[in-house]
Amino acid sequence: MLDKADISISEVMKVFASYGQEAGYIVPTETGMDKGILDAHGSLRDFFKAKGIHDFDTQGQGGDNKKVIAVYLIEEDSIQETKMSLYRPETKSGDPRLWIYGLPKYASPFNLLAFLALGEKVYVLNASNPKLFAGISSLIGEPALVAKAQPILTKDALKAQPLKELLQTQSDALDDIESALLSKLQIISAKGFVDSLRSGDTGVGMTLETLLGIEANSNRAPDYFGIEIKAKRVTGRQNRATTRATLFSQVPDWDVSACNNGMAILKKYGYIDSETNRLQLYCTNSSTPNPQGLFLKVDENNGVLESLKNHNGTIEKVASWRMENLKTQLEAKHKKTFWVKARARKSEAGSEQFHYFEVDKTESPLSSNLATLIEIGAVTMDYTLSQKEKGNSARDHGYLFKIHPANFDLLFPPSKSIKLS
Repeated sequence: MLDKADISISEVMKVFASYGQEAGYIVPTETGMDKGILDAHGSLRDFFKAKGIHDFDTQGQGGDNKKVIAVYLIEEDSIQETKMSLYRPETKSGDPRLWIYGLPKYASPFNLLAFLALGEKVYVLNASNPKLFAGISSLIGEPALVAKAQPILTKDALKAQPLKELLQTQSDALDDIESALLSKLQIISAKGFVDSLRSGDTGVGMTLETLLGIEANSNRAPDYFGIEIKAKRVTGRQNRATTRATLFSQVPDWDVSACNNGMAILKKYGYIDSETNRLQLYCTNSSTPNPQGLFLKVDENNGVLESLKNHNGTIEKVASWRMENLKTQLEAKHKKTFWVKARARKSEAGSEQFHYFEVDKTESPLSSNLATLIEIGAVTMDYTLSQKEKGNSARDHGYLFKIHPANFDLLFPPSKSIKLS
């Protein structure tokens, strides 16, 4: 139901991310408000569990197992204590439900409610209330417009003074390892433009890693003593990235997938490459079907990301990932990350050259936002499969999860930008 919100959830997420915070979200329907029942969907349940608020998975059904906790409604100039009930009814399969006491006086149907876990308390914010937020437009439900959202909503978008006081930004201090890596990058930056050591999109990253003395390998661990290093081309006065940034690669959970390996995916959904005459599948999957009919959908009830195929109106399952595994991989890969910006140009000989000139340092991605970002098309997944020259097997270059540059701040807390020269 998040796609029914009357404002842009991506812009709200950006505001919280500017403070290094993540939130859980729910959109009450007219029926839910009338009956005093809100469905606790999968991503909200995951948020509650991760923040230690409540675990619906271990809760029994029926009124005897209902849990009531204190929550705090954030107003423009005050914070009001109320209660929230969390329960699973005895009917049907006990679908998780919640209700916030006094909600009809605080919000209307299709408002976007955000839950924040700060300290030992749970706060509820009606993000649709213009007295609390300023300048948020109605882009949700139109994924094509998400990338066009202007990055104007930072800390200044908050009009509620109590909320401003609650939110805290992260420290900008560098530790010894970060300082050592920064020194290496400053030496590289001082070289000016350097020749790319590989053609194509991956040249900017491979060249930097080589200059840093990092050997190419298939290890999924961070590159430099716990720090992940990502290089990206930028253009224009604003130094904006020109391509999606790769977050991580994650093989599907084959035990819950319709296809049980990469070759099975190739045989059913691949196409013949005109040059090699072999099967391959190189395409981007997002929340809307691509030209091949492939798309992504989060199954919140089962906590699974599905890669699906729309075949003449019939939906076929292709591959599946457990959302918990995707979040774990994201957190492990990007506990600390140096996003190194590079300007690109052509040499007189026609080869590409890079000047690495600035670093954005981030820590601890907002992994609770991942499912929502996939749902709105901000995070995508690329198939990079091809049939090996010999044998009946697939060469896997990664199932690459990427984020659009315009939505970077929705996943990572505010970065510290460091000039290298």
